[in-house]
Order: sequence, then C-alpha cells, then structure tokens
Amino acid sequence: MLQDDINPRCLVEAITDDIATSRLRRDHTADSGLAIEALPTVYRGTTFRSALEASWAATLDSLRIAWEYEPETVTLPSGARYLPDFRLPQIGVWLEVKGEGVPRVEKAIEFRQSLRCDCLPHRCSCRWVGGELVLIGHPPRSWTPDYGEDDHRTLWAQAVIARRHGGHPRWTSTRGRAAWLAFCPNCAHGTWFDSPHCRACRRRLVGAEGLESGNQKVRFHRITGVAALGNDDEPHDTPAA
Repeated sequence: MLQDDINPRCLVEAITDDIATSRLRRDHTADSGLAIEALPTVYRGTTFRSALEASWAATLDSLRIAWEYEPETVTLPSGARYLPDFRLPQIGVWLEVKGEGVPRVEKAIEFRQSLRCDCLPHRCSCRWVGGELVLIGHPPRSWTPDYGEDDHRTLWAQAVIARRHGGHPRWTSTRGRAAWLAFCPNCAHGTWFDSPHCRACRRRLVGAEGLESGNQKVRFHRITGVAALGNDDEPHDTPAA
C-alpha cells in the first residue's frame, strides 16, 4: 500500500491485498535456496512473486508508467525460455527485477540482443528508436537523512523516518550504457531513455531533467501494511519533472 494513497477506496484495497498476502505467505514453502527467500506479495489485486517486484510496480505507478506483470514467455535465440517480469508497453521497455543474491542476468541480456535495432539513430523508423530497452531493476538505494541545523526532530524520530523511507530506485541497462529517467514535457509520460528522445512520443526531450539510477529526486515505494497508514513524518521527494 502506498502512503500517498490514503482514501477509503485505497484503504479497502490495501486491506484486501494484505489479507491475500497473509494467506499466500502462510502457505508458502521456501524452496529457492537463496539466502533471502522471496515472499509472494499482492499489490492492487496482482500477485507478485516477491515484495521487491510488488514495490517496483508501486514505484512505476507513482511515475505514471503503465506496466504489465509477466505478460508472456518468450523463446530466446539460444532456445531458452524466458519470462520477463514487467513490460512497459507505452515506452517500449522491459524490466527484470533482481534482488540481492540473484545476479544472473544472462537471459535478460540475450533478450535485449534479440530486440536490438541496427538503424542509424537519425534515420530510424522503428517503433522504438534503437529497439526495445531491457532494464534490470535492483533493490533501492537507501535514503540518508540530512541532519541540518533546522531539523529539530529527535535523533530517534530521524532514525524512524530513515528506516521507513523507501529509498530511491536503482536500475541498469542491458545495453551497456546508462539509461536515464525523466518526465517528458511533451506527453507527460514517465520514460527511461538512452537517446535524446522520449520513448513514448518520439519527440526530443528538450528541457527534461534526466535522472540517473538512485537519484534522490525519485522515491522508491515499498509496499507497507495497513498499520503504517497515516504516518506523515516521512519526507516526500519531488518526482522528476
């Protein structure tokens, strides 16, 4: 449940999701062999394999980026089967979420290679300039409070805020170069890009601020329980503009 969504409808939705998550986790059997077991989590009626995936969905919602969870299984050129975590259909991006201790990204890289575009950037007539983008979504960068002289909260209160803050989203591109996040001033879509064009409307991102992975201007929205609603002591970062 997002802290920003405190209204009756979202409250009922959050309670429903919490009940469903509790039932799934009660019946869940740890079998991945990982040091940190991924636990199923329900967010807005969709069941995710992990809380990190659900939190990425909430973060995409906060950025006004449409998403589809595990939309289709694809066959890679090697013959391997691959089920990407997210498709972001409005901007031609796929997002593979990887938690700590899950470093394998070979399939995501091969998938990206199968989607590449070999056109010259200034002559590309493909739907997505450069081909569809495949990103790896990581656990968030931790938020560090700025203990300035004008901050009169107690150290204990500041520590609570730091613990509850979701942090800042981190990602890497499988293209081997940086991908930036921005809000397009032309179509108002949130978009990742690695060329100076919006992937949603194809127009140049003139005046848009490109934000790098982990930038403090973007907040990662962790899924929290209903009991956390109403806490207004958490700082709210300004989204990318």
